Amino acid sequence: MGTNPIVTLADLNATQVRFYMEESDLDKVTVGNKVTVVFDALPDQEFTGAIARVDPMLVTVDGTSAAQVWATLDVPDDQTALLAGMTAEVKVVAGEAYKTLLVPVQALRELAPGQFAVFVVNESGELKIRPVEVGLRDFANAQILSGLEQGEVISTGTVETE
Repeated sequence: MGTNPIVTLADLNATQVRFYMEESDLDKVTVGNKVTVVFDALPDQEFTGAIARVDPMLVTVDGTSAAQVWATLDVPDDQTALLAGMTAEVKVVAGEAYKTLLVPVQALRELAPGQFAVFVVNESGELKIRPVEVGLRDFANAQILSGLEQGEVISTGTVETE
């Protein structure tokens, strides 16, 4: 004789969302990271919150190693449209930088693992390679911590070198 649950209780006073992050992205995530969440059923509302827990054991999701992550959401008291089990898109803010120098990631040349350079256009219009220290980056931009000054012109295209 099997036993099936008769009732499932949900605590909607502390709204949490559970999602999975691939193992390769876990180095960018820690408890306290900000998240933004958009539920499929509420596409015009964005909720914010923070990661509350990253489970220490990996699981396999669709053939990929991933960790289960829990985030607590800041939900207004008058929000009654959230239901347990809803599907959502979760974006994790892995880092933030303000008033910083950004370059397109296409401009970066990886010299060695973790070592980058850009091609800078000098006064005579020639391209010169220059090492730079890279901070935060995403799919579009990279933060430059040192090695480049605001206003300098860089190349984002293919450069032939000898």
